[in-house]
Amino acid sequence: MTMRWARKLLARYEAATSGYFDAMGWFATRATRRATDARGEPIPWFTYPAIALLESRVRDASRVLEFGSGMGTLWWSERVAEHVAIEHHAGWADMIAAQSRATIHRADGATPEAYLAPTRGLGAFDIVIVDGIHRNECLVAAPGLLATDGVVILDDAQRAEYAPGIDALRAQGFRFLPLHGPQPVSKHAGCTAIFYRDGNVLGL
Repeated sequence: MTMRWARKLLARYEAATSGYFDAMGWFATRATRRATDARGEPIPWFTYPAIALLESRVRDASRVLEFGSGMGTLWWSERVAEHVAIEHHAGWADMIAAQSRATIHRADGATPEAYLAPTRGLGAFDIVIVDGIHRNECLVAAPGLLATDGVVILDDAQRAEYAPGIDALRAQGFRFLPLHGPQPVSKHAGCTAIFYRDGNVLGL
């Protein structure tokens, strides 16, 4: 029993000083409650497997629409040609707009219709990210906002309340790639899911 306890303690120490979580910068994110990498740079509050996949596949010419804004907005806006975010919290929108290259549309979050209203006339996007409020309604609306080779990304896809939106996308022929794993800030595992069709911008 003493040996097992000592090995567990050593494993915890190794994880904190030289393991995966240390390499990802997770301990700093947990302490600061900010989604950053090991260098302190902003990253999306997605699972680490999802971030790794996106880092190698996102094209710098892409147009991205994000429902919700935050550290991920800073990450995306540095990597793509155009990043547009829809944010219902005015103060938060102002703060993110001041820190990023993104165009932030302040939306009325009282109803799904009002929240989606700023997307009218914006054209087609290569990537639509659903990570704000009214997620089921945003998932249903997402195909109409996409280019023909576009993809949809849903964070917290493990939550049962988003099943209707997930089912709606799959019924339209989207494949479902769930990327489970640890994520910044949280001590719990999550799931970031990518919905895609043949010939998509991420090469899936």
